[in-house]
Amino acid sequence: MEEKKDVAVIDTNGIETLKEPMVLGDVFAKSGMFPDIKSQAQAVVKILAGRELGLSPMESMNSLYFVNNKLAMFAKVMASLLIKKGKYTYHIDKLDNTDCAISFFKIVEGKEEKIGESIFTWQDATKAGLVNKQVWKDYPRNMLFSRTLVNGIRWFAPDTVCGYSAVEELEDLPEQKPEVIEIKNGEVIKNG
Repeated sequence: MEEKKDVAVIDTNGIETLKEPMVLGDVFAKSGMFPDIKSQAQAVVKILAGRELGLSPMESMNSLYFVNNKLAMFAKVMASLLIKKGKYTYHIDKLDNTDCAISFFKIVEGKEEKIGESIFTWQDATKAGLVNKQVWKDYPRNMLFSRTLVNGIRWFAPDTVCGYSAVEELEDLPEQKPEVIEIKNGEVIKNG
């Protein structure tokens, strides 16, 4: 007798059940391998978000990350999605410890058509208050590349990343505390 496999069930509205992501989310959360995951629900969110981007559950767990209570992806994942879709590509024109320039191309009938250029410099990073961070001191080329790439994807190929921010960007922002709202006698009182 053939063993029955679990498959996603489609309800009458065409929405998949959460059975598989819930099971996987529980395993991933209990594994301790993903430091940004505090619960099964967070793991499930990563799996479902990754599914929308065309990532497998394991790719989602490794590629998407919670930073300051927001889901983001690493710049290298954005680059991978850009290429994977087959609609865009990029070329690094310059990359050193002070400047990065990347040209972006749309692939039309098998040919690359330039659609723009993204540049990010040490001077830009200084103006943004980034250069005193240890990661910027230790890996200036990597950080310049990440910022240049992310800006270019956001400007010229936003459909490849569905509006997600880069982990590298969100880590540079101060932690945001959620606003606390208290209601007393029917009146809204804001705290914090």
